[in-house]
Amino acid sequence: MKSLRAQLISRLVLSGALLLGAAGAALHWQVRRALTAEFDATLRATAQSLATLTEQKQGKVQLELAGENMPQFEDANGAEVFLLRAPDGREIARSRSLGFAAVALYAGSPEAPVFFDTTLADGRAMRCAGLRVTPQEEESGKRSTPGIQVVLTVGRDRAQLDHILARLRAIVLAGAGTALALLAALVHWGVRSGLAPLERLGESVAAVDAASLATRFPLESLPAELRPIAARLNALLARLDGAFERERRFTATAAHELRTPLAELRALAEVNLAAPATDAERAESWRDALAATLRMESLALRLLELARAEEPARIVHREPVVLAHALAAAWRPSAARAAERGVMLDTALPASFTAHTDPALLGVILRNLCANAAEHTPAGTPFRVGAAPAASAVTLLFQNRAGDIAAADIPHLFERFWSKDAARADASHHGLGLGLAAEFAALLGGTLTAQLHAGGDLEFALRLGAPPSSCGTDSVAHKPPGEDGGAPAKKMACWSLAPKAFTHSSP
Repeated sequence: MKSLRAQLISRLVLSGALLLGAAGAALHWQVRRALTAEFDATLRATAQSLATLTEQKQGKVQLELAGENMPQFEDANGAEVFLLRAPDGREIARSRSLGFAAVALYAGSPEAPVFFDTTLADGRAMRCAGLRVTPQEEESGKRSTPGIQVVLTVGRDRAQLDHILARLRAIVLAGAGTALALLAALVHWGVRSGLAPLERLGESVAAVDAASLATRFPLESLPAELRPIAARLNALLARLDGAFERERRFTATAAHELRTPLAELRALAEVNLAAPATDAERAESWRDALAATLRMESLALRLLELARAEEPARIVHREPVVLAHALAAAWRPSAARAAERGVMLDTALPASFTAHTDPALLGVILRNLCANAAEHTPAGTPFRVGAAPAASAVTLLFQNRAGDIAAADIPHLFERFWSKDAARADASHHGLGLGLAAEFAALLGGTLTAQLHAGGDLEFALRLGAPPSSCGTDSVAHKPPGEDGGAPAKKMACWSLAPKAFTHSSP
């Protein structure tokens, strides 16, 4: 494919050539028309002068040239000729300059002669005027009866006219060629100058690499047409810079998290190789090695789940999910730890409350929220789960006492590897759960947000996307054609909730 510059230059030059060609043709036509009209006017005057010299005497027509100074008709190769004939073609008189050549018989009125071009037998190109003439009586000066008419044809060599027109064509062609060459040069210079900012922008973009993502392109010096492109490039670079920075922090933090269990495993191996140990000591070493391995396995699994959340080609499989059942399944792995700390699950979700979503992704979100509550909710306080009524979407609310979480910590809750200093002491937690839950919520077309209430309660709001179609509490949800072999649609509840989202119980 041609470059943009080549396309612009070729199209502009072609357009200029067409315009110059049209202008040159129009100029040539106008000048040719004017010169021919002037030539014909001279020819008409000559023909009218000769017409006045035709006489009729005793029924015979003759052309009286005696005493007239018209030497152009006497030269054998003269530039002007005439031929006087009867209407039936019978010749009456001819000029010596015509020789024996024949001329076509065309005639018009004296005021409007018929003009035509012809070539004589000797090769001379002539332009002729033919007109009908009524001769005068020789003595009385009166015209004869209207029935007696003759045809007078007067011709003039058009070599000079053709030479002038040929020179005019040459001048027009030379001028058009010169103008086209100048136009091509100006178009090339103009297009090159006009596209120079685009080329400079392209060179600047080509110079950007992973080490210079902080580059931003100035908008003030760019033409108006390039400013939107540069603005979008700046926005893209800002997103890439942020993504690379997050990946660098992620890599550094993941390496830091893996370094501690790896160091423990190395220390255990060195101790066991350096000194003999009893069976009890070896068993203790193996237990320590297993604990370090389990921590690394936990971190690796979380990293795999994060990679799954960031995979753009992943397809979300949506199906009806009973939220109360999903919450119960998500709470089960954390129930033992919650019981140890006296944290109780208090839910107000009705058994018929159903969402159309991906059960696997929703399960990861709920498990992370439940595990976070079981571990960080202050001991002896409830973990309440409810829902906010909505017409086009569903929002689950997770609420517990904030503990040591302050308002300044809220923006960091969903950052990878972030946790309060006290939680860092527990190597089994990596600070990935809430960030993973937020990313999976985005995959489902929803959001996960947090806010700290004035009373000291921390609330997470999980908003899931709208269902495929609106329906009431008791309406029928229809499956797409072809699912379950055309089985009848199931009756299920949609988004309507009880006005009271939470029920409170004592700790």
